[in-house]
Amino acid sequence: MNNPNRPDQPNQPNQKTRRDFLTLLIQGGLFMTFISMVLPAVAYLLPITRRGPTSGLEEVGKEEDFPLWGHKKVEVNGSPVLVIRTPKEIKAFSAICTHLGCVVGWDSAKKLIACPCHAGFFNLEGNVVSGPPPKPLPIYEVVASDGKVFVKF
Repeated sequence: MNNPNRPDQPNQPNQKTRRDFLTLLIQGGLFMTFISMVLPAVAYLLPITRRGPTSGLEEVGKEEDFPLWGHKKVEVNGSPVLVIRTPKEIKAFSAICTHLGCVVGWDSAKKLIACPCHAGFFNLEGNVVSGPPPKPLPIYEVVASDGKVFVKF
């Protein structure tokens, strides 16, 4: 029989106990820990989306800033871009490797674009020469006018 005067027996069946509170507290903590581990992983795995169509020209320097086989890393529309001067023209490539997103650089000895993370190499057409990158580097259009160099985005 239930004795209403005993403290170890609740008077009402829906009354919360300390055990219920601690169970809820532990479950909530475990849930928050799970969410804090899953959300960054999901954000990493989702493809990067563009903010919408944009186009324009951004000045990246003067023509004399780019000697023959010289290069420069610049930011165009919030993204790193590698600008290289060849004997025929000035070229611009996305400076983000298509493998894991490392920032690429110019290897002047090999005349190739190099990814330092996993030894990926790209030629001056942006195509993969060696290494693990799955796709070529995106190429930006370059416009030279009045001694200034612009990259179209």
